[in-house]
Amino acid sequence: MAGTNDILEVAKMTINASIKCNTVRGFIGWHSCDNICMDMHDVLDMCEDAFKRERYQESLEADTYVLVSGVKLASCADSSSGMLTDVIMRAFELIDLSTQTIAKLDAAMRKHALSLIIKEAKKKAFDGWDSWRYELLGKAVCLCDEKLAVKLEKLLDVFLEDIENDYTPEYKRQEDTILRYKLHRHLKGADAVKDELYANLHIREIRIIAVKDATDARNYNEAEKLCLEQIKKEDGRFYRNIPEDWNNILFDVYVQSGITDKQIEQAKKILFLGNAGFWDVLKRLYQSLGTWESQKPIILKELKQCKYSVCYRSVLVEENEKKLLLEAVTENPYNLFYYAQFLVMDYPNEIYELCANYIREQCAQATDRRLYKKVCKDLLQLIKWKGNATAKLLVDEFKATYPRRSALLDELQKVERKL
Repeated sequence: MAGTNDILEVAKMTINASIKCNTVRGFIGWHSCDNICMDMHDVLDMCEDAFKRERYQESLEADTYVLVSGVKLASCADSSSGMLTDVIMRAFELIDLSTQTIAKLDAAMRKHALSLIIKEAKKKAFDGWDSWRYELLGKAVCLCDEKLAVKLEKLLDVFLEDIENDYTPEYKRQEDTILRYKLHRHLKGADAVKDELYANLHIREIRIIAVKDATDARNYNEAEKLCLEQIKKEDGRFYRNIPEDWNNILFDVYVQSGITDKQIEQAKKILFLGNAGFWDVLKRLYQSLGTWESQKPIILKELKQCKYSVCYRSVLVEENEKKLLLEAVTENPYNLFYYAQFLVMDYPNEIYELCANYIREQCAQATDRRLYKKVCKDLLQLIKWKGNATAKLLVDEFKATYPRRSALLDELQKVERKL
């Protein structure tokens, strides 16, 4: 393990050597980038160990070095695997851990840590990566008293001086507003800066803070109002896989309020917007009221009528509603072979017929060997499902219908060998 003053030096030597070793003719490919990232993770392991041994300043210095190195790498390497993002996010976590701890220590340590972060944030590596620059500065908020806050705000003023020449001036302005608000809130308390909070509700992160403040204060009507305003403004847009979509945030408000009726109403809305995960949420809510069995067919009927057929089918698979699933794929054979695997044991003849019609259509449209192979792959799947008779009928039919498609006939021979 490195000595008292050696952690940063080890970090520099390790990362620089790794970059040099993995750069080929001036280029860092994705595999080489991943190699560098693994070495960076080793350095972060060392930083984390130093933190546990209460070497907070040294850990912070090395963490920020890894962060800046990672940001530089993002501008010149193929980081498509995602490993570099993992490194940067982990560096931020360790920086936050260090600053939160140093914030509880003496003024000299806080001042040193703030100066370090300001120095690193000024570096050109962050040009074009403003979100990471402001995120780094955000980790310094907890270090500030009134005097140190002046230094931080002066730096923010510098970053705003040339904002109109920036590619995304509005985004940068919002990042600045968020950071200044968090700084003022840290110094003065939430109540003292409430006007500043409500003056900037057009910024997503600020509005989320306002919702959290309202729910923490058990002012659920205000939290609901803040969410509904934004849902209306976004005109029904819904991002199913984002927990901080406003419909999801509103549901969490209702959960904290304990009002079951509103939870049910919002859970239905989110389910009907295509988030199949809320089926189980609704089930638990209705089970708590003892009305699930009577409500289940009603909800399934409503879900079928919404435009998100994949959500409806996912629920049918989960609930083992095979008859309804068969009806759905009969009406629309979208992704037929995926759903057929859940149905073929119970409804073999119906599935064989559906698959036969689908394969006929695909074969009629096929124009090259690649597509013929796809047709034959489906025929082989029919055989695996014990639909040999249907598969043989189709093979004979295709041979008679398309006698001049030599590539198709060649692929069909492979199917015949399996019959």
